[in-house]
Amino acid sequence: MSLHMFVGSCNVPTPYFATANGEGISVLRFDAATGKAALVARYEGIDNPTYLSTTQDGRRIFANSELFGRAQGHVTAFEFDPDGAEITHLDIVPSRGSITSHNSLSNDGRHLLVTNYALGAEGPNKSVAVFPISEAEGIHPASSSAAHEGSGTHPERQERSHAHFIRQMPDGRVAVADLGIDKILLYHLSKDGDLELESATDMPQGMGPRHLAWTADGTRLFVTGELNSTVASMSIVAGQTPELVETVSAVRGVAADGNHCSDIQISPDDRFLYVGNRGQDTIAVLAIGEDGRLTHVESTPCGGQTPRALALSPCGRWVFSANQDSDHIAVFSRDEQTGRLTPGPENIEIGTPMCIKFAVCG
Repeated sequence: MSLHMFVGSCNVPTPYFATANGEGISVLRFDAATGKAALVARYEGIDNPTYLSTTQDGRRIFANSELFGRAQGHVTAFEFDPDGAEITHLDIVPSRGSITSHNSLSNDGRHLLVTNYALGAEGPNKSVAVFPISEAEGIHPASSSAAHEGSGTHPERQERSHAHFIRQMPDGRVAVADLGIDKILLYHLSKDGDLELESATDMPQGMGPRHLAWTADGTRLFVTGELNSTVASMSIVAGQTPELVETVSAVRGVAADGNHCSDIQISPDDRFLYVGNRGQDTIAVLAIGEDGRLTHVESTPCGGQTPRALALSPCGRWVFSANQDSDHIAVFSRDEQTGRLTPGPENIEIGTPMCIKFAVCG
């Protein structure tokens, strides 16, 4: 099976990223049989597309522009033509907040959900926003948005809200991880794209919730703590707030000082979690028990520096680490029975990779 791999890269210098060697948005063809990739198309006319979403067929791309020093970022819609190997700009809208950090498509594909990490209090200053998707133009201005209030215990990193992840769960509620206020927030999303806050669950103080993953049925939720290098396991009953089962270290056997967890991904069979450790520069592999409790399987070197984003191929055979400060994506083969990782045939060379998404080639 061949896959289209969509990669967003940092290409404009910012004071909090070490490099900006990227070239915008890249599309590669990945051969799931050999573990090798080849460049198909590239779009350079966009600043800092640090996070992407694509439709299932890969013909639409939605990219955040993370712009330091500006009151708002941007969200841009593109069309990808796999036959002509061309990426075409469709439309661009303001993100309603600064340092636009994450986006995802709603379950019905009618809306794009966006978080703004936010620095300062200029501009609209919204933590989350919803953008209707248009067949013709690609994307419309925000239909709704919301600001999160509060702060956390870390004096430098939790001085205010820092929303970092947003995605609609299987039960229809929209889950948001807010690193700045140590909360997991759940919203109701209407058919018209309106958000209404349902609950805000407190996480351990100083955790800094960054990214989320959950089982296919939505009954188990997993959270990475960027600031304390932990992974939280939570149980969810439909319509109720998540309940904490346990937290475990993502850097077992070594000090967490200087380490910051990044992405979290779950295997297609819901048996294993993969967590990026920036600082230790490893991928932690955690086994998921039937009760939701986690067991550390291994920590394998990520193959470079600063594993900002992880991805699994749809078949679950391959794991990818976007090694931000090594200008490549490391490829690993995955043992489906044990969850363990083995370095693949070759790295994918690409400047300052920040995000990886997949679609099956037509």
